[in-house]
Amino acid sequence: MESAKTAGATAGRPRLSGSADGSPRQEIIREATALFVAKGYAETTMSEIARSAGLRQSSVYYWFARKEHILQALLEENRTSLQVAQTLEPAPGPASARLYAVLHADAVQLCASPLDFYEFERVARSQPQNFGPFFEDYGELHRLVTSIIRQGLDSGELRDVDPEAAATAALSLNEGLQRHYRQPLPGLRTYTADDVSTLSADTTLASLLLTPDGLPGVRPEAAALATGPTGGLARVNSPAES
Repeated sequence: MESAKTAGATAGRPRLSGSADGSPRQEIIREATALFVAKGYAETTMSEIARSAGLRQSSVYYWFARKEHILQALLEENRTSLQVAQTLEPAPGPASARLYAVLHADAVQLCASPLDFYEFERVARSQPQNFGPFFEDYGELHRLVTSIIRQGLDSGELRDVDPEAAATAALSLNEGLQRHYRQPLPGLRTYTADDVSTLSADTTLASLLLTPDGLPGVRPEAAALATGPTGGLARVNSPAES
C-alpha cells in the first residue's frame, strides 16, 4: 500500500498501527500519534514530531514526506471491523447475531482509534486524492452491513426496513457515540468504550428485531462470533480511566 519511505494511499477507519519493532518509522508514528491526541492533528507540526521522536527533521521527512502520510500510516491497519464484516457477512447462522458482532466491533475500533473519526474524515474530505481508500473501505463496510440486514429481513429475524438506510443509521450511531465517549457533554453520563459499543449495538438491534425481546439471546451469540476466528477486540478504557 505504501513505499518504503512514505505512507501511500491507505484505507479505512483509524486505529493505532505502530508496532514495537523500534524502527524510526514506527517511532515517528507513535510520537506523532501522541501529539495528535494531545494537541490535535492540525496543530501538530513536523518539527514537533521530530523533536518528540528524538530525530532530525530531515530524518522524519525521509520516512514521511508530509504530515498527511503519517495519518495515512495510522489508517493502513485500521481494517478490523471491515475484516470482521467480510468474514461474517457470508457466514452461516442468525443474521441478527452477525450484525450485532459487526456493529460492536466497529464501535470498539472507533473508540480505540488515537483520533476522533470525524477528524480523520475531515482530513480525508479535504484531500480526496490522497485518502480515496478511506471512503472505499467505508463504502464496503456499509455494503456488508446492508447485506447482513437484508439477510435478516429474508430470514424473518428483522422487521421490514430499508436495508441501506438502516445500515447508514447504524454506522452513524457508532460514529456519534464514539464522539460522546471522547468528549462527553457536561452534565451527561460518561461512557466507557465497552458501554458505547454495547449501547450502540443494543440500540440498533432493538430497533430492527422483529421480536425486540429476543435481544438478550442475540448478545451471547454475537459474543461467541467475536471470540472466534475473526478475533475479539480488547477492552478500551474511557478517557477518565486512562
